[in-house]
Amino acid sequence: MKILHTFFLTGIILLYGLLFVDQEKKAQSRDFTLEFSLPVTFQTIAAGYAKQLDAEILFIRTSVFIGGLKPKTPAANYQEALNNNLHVMTFLYPQFIDPYFFCEAFLPSISPDSAAQANSILETGITAYPNDLPLRFFYGTNYFLWMNEPLKGAKAFEEASKIPNAPILFEHLAALLSAQGGQITAGLISLKTMQASEKNEEVRSRYNKEISIFEQALKVNDALIAYQKKYNAPPDELKQLAPEFIPEIPDIKDGFILVYDKPALRLVRPTPLK
Repeated sequence: MKILHTFFLTGIILLYGLLFVDQEKKAQSRDFTLEFSLPVTFQTIAAGYAKQLDAEILFIRTSVFIGGLKPKTPAANYQEALNNNLHVMTFLYPQFIDPYFFCEAFLPSISPDSAAQANSILETGITAYPNDLPLRFFYGTNYFLWMNEPLKGAKAFEEASKIPNAPILFEHLAALLSAQGGQITAGLISLKTMQASEKNEEVRSRYNKEISIFEQALKVNDALIAYQKKYNAPPDELKQLAPEFIPEIPDIKDGFILVYDKPALRLVRPTPLK
């Protein structure tokens, strides 16, 4: 029995070695392309009881391909195959954590569509590891960084903030992204909640500054609402609000800017969110 076990392990090692050698040879050719895996249903049937091994082999093939990419290779040449293979390997073996990090490293930055594909793959990982903080961070970040969907990012970080021992960063990002998506009141409520429970005076001071900025933005938003009620239409520019509905448009500073996308007002932090 021990002999059979030894032969089995040796066979797997040899298979891995041959696979690496084969992929390395392919990497030297100019017409190196990433092959599509079989669709999930067929791959599941074909793998049988060896789903984990099949997922790992597919991961090796894919990672070797990415490692052998020549500079300036258009992402469009491999985007769909990369998405397909990552989807298949995570479906076959959801507990295989490496593909999720690999996915985040290469897929979201290609395009908004590929970022959405990455989040679909990350959802499989979050189902397998619901309390995994890095996966939650990847998921929320993709929404606002690559897909321009701050409200979905805010929702993702709000859910992540409820995980035991989740960093306060998640709740803070949820507040900032709510305001960036036009929900300034929701962001303000979150900031006030964090400020009330924070014991570190330096952090409390930072929250106080942000709360003041959010309150200024909210006054402008209230003026917008009043203008629309009176004239049955939103203004073309914020300066039309002053002085009838607000004395003056506040000069928002400290890393925030007011963005008026008629008819919505957003409080945006153009620098990377922290």
